[in-house]
Amino acid sequence: MTEDKGQNHLVNDWLVHGAQNDMFLTTPEGSVTYRQVFDAMDVSVTGRTTVLSPEPDIGSVLAIFAAVSDGPLILRPRQGWIDTELPESVMTLLFTSGTTGTPKAVPLTAANWEAAVGASAAHLGHTSDDEWLIAMPLHHVGGLSVLFRSAYVGGRVRMLPGFDATEFAEALSDGVTIASVVPTMLRRILDINDRSYRGLRAVLVGGGPIPRGLLEEAWGRGIPALPTYGMTETCAQVATLKPGSPLAYRVHALPGVEIRIASEGRIALRGAQLFAGYLGEEQRDSDDWFITGDLGRLHEDGSLQVLGRADDVIVTGGENVDPAAVEAAMSQLERVEAVMVVGVPSVEWGNEVVCLIAGDVSAHELDRWACEHLEPPQVPKRWLQVDAIPITPLGKPDRSAGRHIVLERG
Repeated sequence: MTEDKGQNHLVNDWLVHGAQNDMFLTTPEGSVTYRQVFDAMDVSVTGRTTVLSPEPDIGSVLAIFAAVSDGPLILRPRQGWIDTELPESVMTLLFTSGTTGTPKAVPLTAANWEAAVGASAAHLGHTSDDEWLIAMPLHHVGGLSVLFRSAYVGGRVRMLPGFDATEFAEALSDGVTIASVVPTMLRRILDINDRSYRGLRAVLVGGGPIPRGLLEEAWGRGIPALPTYGMTETCAQVATLKPGSPLAYRVHALPGVEIRIASEGRIALRGAQLFAGYLGEEQRDSDDWFITGDLGRLHEDGSLQVLGRADDVIVTGGENVDPAAVEAAMSQLERVEAVMVVGVPSVEWGNEVVCLIAGDVSAHELDRWACEHLEPPQVPKRWLQVDAIPITPLGKPDRSAGRHIVLERG
């Protein structure tokens, strides 16, 4: 598609893939057909910017489609504001999660979204026969993208107002074919009962490190858990383990996406679904590579292994420690419910590795397990028992909050 095609026409093109009386959205409060989505739109109005702080409900979904048929849509959480003129090419303006700093404003064009939803459909085999389950905020690219992907193929969305493990598990076994979760959500689903799941084609697992053993357990219960990698800057998923592949902690690039490893081991991306630059900052050319803040390794078959955040690396005693690797090892210890590793300033070490632990396990057990399964620099210098590991509203580890807890306790 070309850049000059307006988003109001683009959204109309997507929505015609679904029969007017077919169901588009189902929620606990009711349902919405494709016709009702059309009726909420006014394609005679163009160029109008709309600001929404959407809730996971029918009214917000209709408001989102109505807004993108008019002009640029700014989606934000309840706090925050952007007071600036947006280019007409912008379809949505979203904000990064801010887990590693101040959230940045990400303009995404109609061309970005068209490339993203088309690539997703081709990669996953997503069709009008599918129903996609989400329990994610709609101001975040993960939730918004499912609405757009489903409209593009004429499929259905089942949306829950929040994540409850029992409710989500029931939906997974009730006609849903695709779902999106973060690792913490998947862990809680598997913990609530020993049920098996059938009829699922793909459960995308992203938003953070996946503990070793989690995918094996999910696949053994009939949940085809596929690691996925993406971000606001790429209209959500940019690489996902291709359905039908053997179980692996790797991902495959979506059609039209190029991946390479840049300096310092950082993942670099290029393709039509990538943004051109943050709002108010210098824009990059479409041929330029976007250097992410994530570390990765490309394998001979072209698959990508995501190794963690570059800015999460803890330099302690001159050694680099990846928190995700420590968390993956410690999460295998019996009775450890959740774990988070952070680095805090230390006179002796520069930074010292501290591990927050939720679960009924002693410091002696933790020390012994760590010494048996980790290299010496990776072994935490301190263990901190907590009732729950801090997470963001999206279910990602909130390392900033974790460091605050450590420093507060001294």
